Amino acid sequence: MGIRILIIISAFFLNNVLAKDVAIYRWVDENNVVHFSQNQPTSKGYSQLTTFSSYRANKPKNEMVNDEELEAEKLATEFDLKQKEIQIKNKEIFKKNCSAAKLNIKMLNSFKKVLYTDPDGKSRILTDKDKQEQLDLSEKHIELYCDKASS
Repeated sequence: MGIRILIIISAFFLNNVLAKDVAIYRWVDENNVVHFSQNQPTSKGYSQLTTFSSYRANKPKNEMVNDEELEAEKLATEFDLKQKEIQIKNKEIFKKNCSAAKLNIKMLNSFKKVLYTDPDGKSRILTDKDKQEQLDLSEKHIELYCDKASS
């Protein structure tokens, strides 16, 4: 009875291979079709791919780590840091755009006549229709930027 359980447990662990341990092969056939497989192709024109995961399992401190694992962990850490930097910059941009949209609405509602200067440097007084379009645009900017600036 004990031997059966040992065989079953051994078979279970042998069949459960981690994703990082699976070889993936890539090759192009005679019809110029790209193939991917876990089975090594019989032709010679193939390349073996490795998988990369940002999952980092806890390892005992005394366990040696190879150079590939160190490099993968370094890349994952750098990627995470860059993502956080981008998120911080985006929050700052959203906050500025939110403030600008709120100020635009305040200015458009505070004055009967609004002097508008276009990107070419030409100035004109907004018509009621133009003023309403600017108000609508500023409202859309508030919806777009203000919720994301606070989160």
